[in-house]
Amino acid sequence: MVHEKLKYLFRPASIAVVGASEKPGPGLQVIENLRFLGYEGDIYPVNPKYEEVLDLPCFSSLSALKAAGHSVDMVAILLGKQNVIPVMEEAASIGAKAGWAFAAGFGEAGEEGKVLEQKLQELCRKNDMLFLGPNCVGYLNPNDKSGTYSAPAPKEIRAGNIGMVAQSGYLGLAVANSNRGIGFSLLCTTGNEVVVDALDCISYMLEDDGTDVVLAFIEQFRRPQELVKVAKRARELGKPIILIKVGKSAMAQRATVAHTGALAGSDDVQHALFEKLGVIRVNDFDEMFETAELLARMKKRLPKGNRVFGITLSGGVISLMGDLSDPLNISFPKWSKDGEQRLRELLPDFSGVANPLDAWGSGKIEQTYEHYVKIAAEEPEADLLLVVQDVPGGMAPRQVEQYKVVANATVRIAQQTDKPVVMLSNQSSGFNADIKEIMDKGDVPLLQGTREGLTAVHNLIWYADFLRRPAPDFSVQPNQKAHAMLPQGKVVLNEFDSKRLVAEYGVPVTKEHLCSSKEEALSKAEEFGYPIVVKLISNDIQHKTEAGVVRLNLKDKDAVGAAYDEVVRNAQEYNPDAEVQGVLCYKMIEEPVAEAIVGVISDPYFGPAVVFGLGGVMVEVIKDRALLIPPISREEAREAIDSTKGSKLLYGFRGKPQADIEALVDVVVRAGEMTADLAQRIDALDINPLLILPEGKGVVAVDALVALRE
Repeated sequence: MVHEKLKYLFRPASIAVVGASEKPGPGLQVIENLRFLGYEGDIYPVNPKYEEVLDLPCFSSLSALKAAGHSVDMVAILLGKQNVIPVMEEAASIGAKAGWAFAAGFGEAGEEGKVLEQKLQELCRKNDMLFLGPNCVGYLNPNDKSGTYSAPAPKEIRAGNIGMVAQSGYLGLAVANSNRGIGFSLLCTTGNEVVVDALDCISYMLEDDGTDVVLAFIEQFRRPQELVKVAKRARELGKPIILIKVGKSAMAQRATVAHTGALAGSDDVQHALFEKLGVIRVNDFDEMFETAELLARMKKRLPKGNRVFGITLSGGVISLMGDLSDPLNISFPKWSKDGEQRLRELLPDFSGVANPLDAWGSGKIEQTYEHYVKIAAEEPEADLLLVVQDVPGGMAPRQVEQYKVVANATVRIAQQTDKPVVMLSNQSSGFNADIKEIMDKGDVPLLQGTREGLTAVHNLIWYADFLRRPAPDFSVQPNQKAHAMLPQGKVVLNEFDSKRLVAEYGVPVTKEHLCSSKEEALSKAEEFGYPIVVKLISNDIQHKTEAGVVRLNLKDKDAVGAAYDEVVRNAQEYNPDAEVQGVLCYKMIEEPVAEAIVGVISDPYFGPAVVFGLGGVMVEVIKDRALLIPPISREEAREAIDSTKGSKLLYGFRGKPQADIEALVDVVVRAGEMTADLAQRIDALDINPLLILPEGKGVVAVDALVALRE
């Protein structure tokens, strides 16, 4: 496994700096950084122009270094792109285990650079060497006092339990320089990822005893299927992955083939997969840092639910919290009768008792504040305590002393309860140093920014809930009969064959017959009973309504015969060259409670996902849908159904009967089984409409379309 060998890259016993120099630049910076970090291994400058660099003996080449009796774990290359492969060839000859290059001009620069990358990759694989980059700024490892980093190492960087990987060197610099006050176990950039990629680095950090939380900035996962294994391991270890995944451009729409293609895009599929895997996706670095600060401290004190009791000193802040927490999974329950009574004994008569609580009262917080926090901690319904207090760096000394009361009270109560206690400053302008020190010593997370802080609390609650759920299972039992039904090549199945395929996975479909003559259609109409539906089936006519080859509500034999002739004639006029497979005949379904669409879209990197929506054609207009990664549990299916706005239609809306929700859940689960089983072939699926009948009467797929790829 690559991550097991990454110790030679991130914790090398010796480093050769090829291109070392005493002139300002990366060749000097790497050595200065190693000294700043307190690197305890051997540093070997390599440059034929020098005899010494920063008082270290300098060697003319890597071969000369070996000839002098020295061994090298890692080679840092601070030369241009044309020198990288020759240096790595020499590194292989002296037995080096890993390399890193700062140089740009590889795959990002065009075909010539891509050829260089391929040669570099082949060289590393042949010699079992790791390589970081090229085109990246390297890494910093504060915990192990190591790092080959081409920029000046930030003076404020702290060792800690948070790991970070960024595919962007610039954003890696931004994180390192952020001065947020969080501590890093490892901070690395991966650049072009010729050998070592971001998932390798995440795997390494997961297995690192000094890392409890992993951060990642990703433009594109190069091995998306490996992400499932990495995330599974993260769950086993209880180490959250906090991700910024950029590139939300929608995939090409497939509305001409399947309606489902208009309901979701590529990023939607990725986002659904991240949620299933327990990867915490955030929008920006502010959310990332606050979530990291919270999870890094609360790893062993996760909330048991989403019920938050808040305490602040401002009614205005309570309104702001209400607005910003409304779309989040945060609940502020009422105080218990006992809690309310205890609070009223402390608060003046004019103060209200609500959650969040305005604890300013008469302003005597020195005597009362700790009591408020203690009462909140003892509330039976409290899953998390949130103390909201601004503590920016620009406060006057007397105000600092007053707000130290809040900080010290919060820390003392946090030490007395097993419930998570969090302090939130509403501004993102940093903290007063004295109060930050109180919180750090008490190991109580101090967040900044109302939106970012509340989002971090939401993420903590979400992650704790994820860990309580059964681990996602991606295994599925192959349906051999269904596989045997699949034609070869890229093809769109007609309605009849599509419904036969979904029925094989347990999706209820209309009782129907594909008729090859009018007489056969008339016979089947008598057998099924009226009213009848007839549809012409042709692989060359996908949009049947547009072609005029569908007739509904046929109430007698004459109507069926006339409709048969009409749909055949319309098909010939619509597409004279169309090959007709027959005319489908089935009995119309009774009035449903609601209509649904169950479909599949397939992301080219992350594979297929199941889309569910309610409301017939309106689902395409308002895109009220849920996305699920197969296989799908019944709990996942039920939550997805209930998450749609249209789900109200299923629960006796405006006098209608309650729908058969269990049968609907079953179809979503079955669609997930089919999608997982046919993941290598299925390109798109529409079960539309899926008629949802009253409770106890099931659901019926009236139409279906399956698109297969090679």
